[in-house]
Amino acid sequence: MKIVAAISLALWLVAPSMASAGTFPIPDENPIATVSIPEAWSPKPYDGGVEATSPDGDVYVAVESVAAKDVGPATEDGIHWFTKQGVDIDAKSIKTQDIKVNGMEAFDVEMLGKDKDGPTQVSMTLVKTNANDKFLMLYFWGSEAGGKANATALTAIASSLQATK
Repeated sequence: MKIVAAISLALWLVAPSMASAGTFPIPDENPIATVSIPEAWSPKPYDGGVEATSPDGDVYVAVESVAAKDVGPATEDGIHWFTKQGVDIDAKSIKTQDIKVNGMEAFDVEMLGKDKDGPTQVSMTLVKTNANDKFLMLYFWGSEAGGKANATALTAIASSLQATK
């Protein structure tokens, strides 16, 4: 679990530059933020956000706009999303902490679980934006090895988040 915490903190706090990245408004219409994702990750916009998978297929990330007055309901919705995707979350492994992402207040939730490929790590980070009752939700889902192998790109993705409102 210490590895998950270290990766998560590195993901959201370190800011290396991103080469060959596309910048996406979150959401497309009336954006509250932008994020840059490397083209090699094949980012795909969807209603409310953008998702991508690492070139090795070991890590999935998404960033989306979430309407909520506080982190509680948004966190529950995020956990429900992971379970709908086939992730069996170990409730005893859930760790939470308040962090900052590019100076923005955030609430981080880390969990261990299992999916069809075996043990997995998942995390959600809700970032407070300048828009009333809107958060950014950052999703991470992947193997421990995938998180380590893609740590530089993951850090750059999280570090690229910028509030627009």
